[in-house]
Amino acid sequence: MVKIEIENYINNKNSIYYDLKEFRDRNPDTLYSYQDFEVAGRREFKIITNKVRKLQDYEKNRLASELVGHLCNYALDEEKLSSVHDYITLNPIIGYYENLIKIFKDSMENNKEMLQAMSKRVNNLLKESSYSEAVKLGILLSPICSIKNLKDILNVFSIHNEYIFYTIKSYEYIGSCNNIIFEISKRSKGYGKIFCIMNLTPTTYEIKKWMIEKGCDNSVGITELLSYTMLSLDLLSYLEDTKFSKEEIEVFAKSFSTLLSDYSLDDIKYSTKVCNKLLEIIDNISGGIYSLYAVVSILYSIEAIIIDEYKNKGNSNSYKLNNDYKEIVDNCKKICKKELWHNVIANEVHNIEIESSVLISCADRTKYRLKKSEFELIIKRDYTNALLYKYAFSIGNKAIKKCAFKLGLGKLPMTEILSGQDELKIENLLYEDIAQICFFIIIKYAQYEDFIDEYKDINFQALKSPLIETRIQAAANLQRFKDEFDSLDKETIKDAISTEIVSDVRRALNSLLIKSSSKKNKKYVQIDENMHIDAHVKDIYLTSVNIAGTSYFDMSEIYNKLLEEDIVYLKRDFDNEYDKNAIEVITTEGFVMGYVPRDNNLILKNLIDKGKYLYGKVEEISEDYSVIKIQIYLSYKDVIEEITNTLSLLSGEREDYLQ
Repeated sequence: MVKIEIENYINNKNSIYYDLKEFRDRNPDTLYSYQDFEVAGRREFKIITNKVRKLQDYEKNRLASELVGHLCNYALDEEKLSSVHDYITLNPIIGYYENLIKIFKDSMENNKEMLQAMSKRVNNLLKESSYSEAVKLGILLSPICSIKNLKDILNVFSIHNEYIFYTIKSYEYIGSCNNIIFEISKRSKGYGKIFCIMNLTPTTYEIKKWMIEKGCDNSVGITELLSYTMLSLDLLSYLEDTKFSKEEIEVFAKSFSTLLSDYSLDDIKYSTKVCNKLLEIIDNISGGIYSLYAVVSILYSIEAIIIDEYKNKGNSNSYKLNNDYKEIVDNCKKICKKELWHNVIANEVHNIEIESSVLISCADRTKYRLKKSEFELIIKRDYTNALLYKYAFSIGNKAIKKCAFKLGLGKLPMTEILSGQDELKIENLLYEDIAQICFFIIIKYAQYEDFIDEYKDINFQALKSPLIETRIQAAANLQRFKDEFDSLDKETIKDAISTEIVSDVRRALNSLLIKSSSKKNKKYVQIDENMHIDAHVKDIYLTSVNIAGTSYFDMSEIYNKLLEEDIVYLKRDFDNEYDKNAIEVITTEGFVMGYVPRDNNLILKNLIDKGKYLYGKVEEISEDYSVIKIQIYLSYKDVIEEITNTLSLLSGEREDYLQ
């Protein structure tokens, strides 16, 4: 490939500069259309945003020095061009461009003869080369060599994303270039737009306004663009100082929604004030679909914060909604109740430029009931959007459920989805695996009553999914048919068991072949607040036991529900006529699975009777559920309660002091 480029260069054919210049002359202020905007400039983007390993300083200096040496040889002998090409092919300049500029500049500073010879060679690289890396090198070094008509030359290269980064660096070397970069920014897209915004300073209201409203409107690098635009600028003053029209608030709301899709409210300066001001504007102006989506996005963001705090504290009683957030939530809900939004959503359903997620989220929050024809239109153009399946099976009517089921199974890549058992987990899936999530939602939420004819077959097929959660759910769904299985069904299950490599799934499959017994006990007890225990780092491990008496209980109640690491409760059974020290082992749903073995229960019984809290954690489950081993812990809960009660006597109020 390099040899071909060099030959083109030598023969003065296919000059990149003249190709771009011809296009610009025919299409002023237009980006070069014969480029792939998803690819051009990607290598530069990955390196400057540290998505690949950075070179060490010594490596940068060494590479830059060596390249300057090759350039000096080329300046004296044009036959040495090939050595320059070979070097930058193996060592692209983007990895050490700053060091190269400095070392090249210092090398030319006191050697006018070399600079004069070098200027001629750099001009050739700039204008005559058909090799993109050589052109990049020429652009970067051109201001040091004082190339004639350089600004016009740079303007030519600014229409192609492969060269915009180097063009901007040359403009910066020249100086007084912020307005030029802004003009390039306004017409740019793809990776070129990122390079522009990373080097753009919001020196005027016009630039600031454009960066906020248009800066993140791009197909790539959204997260990076947001960090250089909306997160870096004072959104509150912008909202307070700007008088918005309906169209203008739509533009801002779209950008703000994008911001909240990548960042938390906590990342935004003065976030509560920004939200309240934006909600006030939207409430007064009542814009379009993106104004509504901004309101919905704020709700989603606050919900995410609440969930994170709940998980961190591990106790629903320990979390109180921040008063500022409560006011925002109340305002969002008030705005969402406006009936005008139903017309807004209905009018945008046919607009292919509006993302499906925007429509579905807005419909959900405003209680707008999509018609079957509307939902079908949306899912046909976006059938790999998991949010559509979630909406269909949780909110949609029966017609919408059937539409999602039929279209999903008809359009999703089922060969890939049912490619065979594997160890994939939802938490480890990539975005490219989104079809697996769509199918999982179908299997998990489609109800037998809605799909009587297809339900059994599709769940048998789902046993071939590479996603563990899908296989476990399919096995759980097939439980309803276990007393009706024919020989072919049983053979299918046995085949799945024989090839299954995940113990949880194998256990779920084995449960399908265990005969149900109406004679076995299905005992449930009431789970009160005192029985609820959360694991704590200060809990004390006591012992491990196999649950006794499981053969007397109908263990089908826990098939595919009880998993290893799950917590189980321990409760004294004072009415047990066979063992006065009996301790029941109970699931968090209240199902009695058996008892702590008689040989182990005396000391544990004494602890419970003296007010101590004990609980179990499932350590191991046999494939037929006949043996369940649990670890028993002494909970720290009673200590928390004792200290909390003591402190409440001092304050007169009861709070969760210890977490």
